[in-house]
Amino acid sequence: MKPLSALMGMVTGAMVTTLGFGGVASAADLSFRGAFTQDDEVQLFNFSLRTDSQVTVRTYSYGGGTQSDGTVIAAGGFDPVLSLFNETGRFIAISDDDASGTVATDPSTGQGYDALIDVMLAAGDYTLALTQFDNFPSGANLEDGFKHDGEGNFTNDFTRCETDSSFCDFLGDVRTSQWAFDTSGFLPLLEADEEKPPVDEPGPQPTEVPEPTATVAMALAGMLAMAKRRRSQ
Repeated sequence: MKPLSALMGMVTGAMVTTLGFGGVASAADLSFRGAFTQDDEVQLFNFSLRTDSQVTVRTYSYGGGTQSDGTVIAAGGFDPVLSLFNETGRFIAISDDDASGTVATDPSTGQGYDALIDVMLAAGDYTLALTQFDNFPSGANLEDGFKHDGEGNFTNDFTRCETDSSFCDFLGDVRTSQWAFDTSGFLPLLEADEEKPPVDEPGPQPTEVPEPTATVAMALAGMLAMAKRRRSQ
């Protein structure tokens, strides 16, 4: 795994886009695709859960693959990071490189740098942030921003990256601005003029969700452990 810089620190000037989605009546597999304009961009997606649910989010940006809607994504996109926050903006989970062997390996670099979050969540509203390595959250709340906010194309500072390039991975390979990911278990948040579905429909029994502060500590500890393994290779 890639070395992990400190997540904490005050930063400002993020280039942030927030997307909300309507028109879906029940939880389903959803596919999303797009492109960044520069390295420090932050793409936010708002979702909800009607009941406690197992939620999976998987990117296809780096190694490619076939999304749940049948779209084939070519390998070559940038190295993505997924961060999940609850309805108050409190940090819940993060994924840089999937360690489960689920994501594809890029044939040109031999690396599996796509991200995967698979977690049980309580009913409620959530925000998913998509960023590029190593633009991690700067604190325990969404409002704290991200490490490289306001730094434009920060990846050209990575070792071995071509001068003045953007969308470089940690190894110095120049990638594209394309991103793609699937979600399973979420509902897109309804727009303000749409009727929200009832919350008393039968569903899975409530499952205890770790407190956000505990989850932050576990996530950071896990990522630091992965960073140590990368450095030892």
